[in-house]
Amino acid sequence: MPTNGTPKLVLTTRKYTQMARGLADFSPSELRAHRMNVYARSDLKPMTAEELASAAGTTKAQILAYENGHRVPDPPRIQSLAQALRIHPWLLMNPEGRDDWAIADVRRACGLRAEDVVRALGISPKVYRRFETEGIVPSRRPRFLDEAAAVFGITRVLLERAIERTPAVRKRQRRAAQLVQELASRYVSAPGPWQGPALSDPALIELATAYGRPLHRTRRVMTHELGELRQRQVRALRESVIADYDTDRERQANARLALERWTDLYHRDLKRIPWRLEQFHRNAQPSDVWQLLVDLHNVDAVPRHDGLWAVSKLLTEDTDVLPPHLVEQRTIEDVRVCRLTHAGVSHITNFAPLYAALHPVTRKPLRLARVASRKAPLGAPTFVLSSRAERLVVPQPALEALQKTTSTAKAITVELSPRLVLTLWPNSLSAAVSTAPLDVDQLPKQASHFDVRGGDSFPVPDAQ
Repeated sequence: MPTNGTPKLVLTTRKYTQMARGLADFSPSELRAHRMNVYARSDLKPMTAEELASAAGTTKAQILAYENGHRVPDPPRIQSLAQALRIHPWLLMNPEGRDDWAIADVRRACGLRAEDVVRALGISPKVYRRFETEGIVPSRRPRFLDEAAAVFGITRVLLERAIERTPAVRKRQRRAAQLVQELASRYVSAPGPWQGPALSDPALIELATAYGRPLHRTRRVMTHELGELRQRQVRALRESVIADYDTDRERQANARLALERWTDLYHRDLKRIPWRLEQFHRNAQPSDVWQLLVDLHNVDAVPRHDGLWAVSKLLTEDTDVLPPHLVEQRTIEDVRVCRLTHAGVSHITNFAPLYAALHPVTRKPLRLARVASRKAPLGAPTFVLSSRAERLVVPQPALEALQKTTSTAKAITVELSPRLVLTLWPNSLSAAVSTAPLDVDQLPKQASHFDVRGGDSFPVPDAQ
């Protein structure tokens, strides 16, 4: 073979290898199986290679080359093949390798180029490159993962799993564990009042850089996390003194057990900090959105059989700011309502202290009792629409805002939808909903029920 032809052959082979690897295990057999409808989908008929080629805008020879493994389709061709077969591009990949896919593999498996995602998300290539290679979510895009999952055409859960499998993310978590250990050994046992890590600490600076977050923000988060460890250690030291010097043997034995328990809690929490840092920086919301999540939690708008739905209009005018993985939205008789998802409840439970450290002036989540049949007052009016079983609640901040703008002698009316009007009385938790304009002067100011015209009456809990 001529010498001048060898480099060209090597380059072609290398390019083909990179393309095959880059498409996250494209499966010729899966393409053939879907074309022939091996999986017996009722909405799809078997296609010949020529029919698929016509629908995908290519040739029969190309289709046969893909199915025989002689050629690998590029991302745009993957998209056209999937559209012709009416399936997600994901299904044209080798299913055995999906458990190892990182972000880049998922993108390619969805038939997308990096430039396609950049254009769809409206971000710079640098920001997306950092997300794909390091799993860093831009701090100014709190709904970034939801938007990216929508572009990929997959669920957020699948995308987050891919983030966890990204090599740089795993490396960062291992390094974060080492840095947290260094900070703990340096500051948790330090004498004097608790002040947290110094801004000039190299380990703190490296943590802030690794997660792409401001240094002051990282210091506040780590001050709280290390402060919790310090409390664990203080309790352990107290029990240690009792175990060593108390004259009562029973108290000594109990102290030894308590010492072991507090020591275990210390090491457990120390190991969890890197995970909490990763999850918090990936899912953190702005202070105003966090406040809305807290407001939903405080009126018990949670995914439970006796949970409530909050009226979205009274929670916020811009419901687009509510992250879909944390807040579920739906419509009940023309009224837009919302409540926390299971992920939203977990988010509040896990990260409320970190938000408090970052935003001390925001309202805090209350500890609401989980009773199967709640009869205790919620501090906000609840009501039911027509014969629907779902109970709706007016968020407490919205009620307080309405009371400030209205005389205590007058009722408050709020348009829930073009055909439903809610009437509230400022000095009570009474509420009324009607399908026509109400003459509020003729209604009792301390009413204990509401009436939907043409419907039934339902009791409303009073405040205590």
